Amino acid sequence: MGITGVRRGGTLLVMLAWLLLVSLVAAPSAHACSCVGFDLDEAIEAADLIADVTVEHEIVDLAGEVTYYAVVDTVWKGEESRTIRLTTHTQTTACGLGRIEPGTPLLLWGSGGDGSYSTTWCALPRDAPEDLRGALTDRLGEPTDLTDQPVPLEADRLPRPGLGVLLAAGILGVVAAGVGLVQVAAALLGLHLNRRGRR
Repeated sequence: MGITGVRRGGTLLVMLAWLLLVSLVAAPSAHACSCVGFDLDEAIEAADLIADVTVEHEIVDLAGEVTYYAVVDTVWKGEESRTIRLTTHTQTTACGLGRIEPGTPLLLWGSGGDGSYSTTWCALPRDAPEDLRGALTDRLGEPTDLTDQPVPLEADRLPRPGLGVLLAAGILGVVAAGVGLVQVAAALLGLHLNRRGRR
């Protein structure tokens, strides 16, 4: 093999090594959800809210973090509010519950407070007994039944937008107004130049 063949072989090896490195760096990694997990008593201790809820509708989806509006029927532990906001991740690989369809009932193990809770698969007790609700009642007493309370009207149930949402809306409004002004100025400048050209 001559010098030219050696150079070509070396160049080919460098290119192959570079392609391998790029493919390894650029390839997305898929990680399964991994939780240490709680036994039942630990899960009860860790949860701020343990309740039977029904997901009503989706409020907002930001980069896979979805917040739902849920109606609370019975509460074993925590806030006794008829409705809550419930956030989880749409990706189960991120330990989220995935996309939840309206009308889905859940036994919620939530973290948070003041009507806003989040949950993941990691909040659920591992090796839960078959009669989980019965086990909760044994440990925490009879749950509070909220089904006799009316569910607020739709307009009252929707949460007020947070500061971030209002700020984003304001910025979009300013940008839209700025674009409109630039378009008007450009049109006026075009008319002015057109008139000067005719003269």
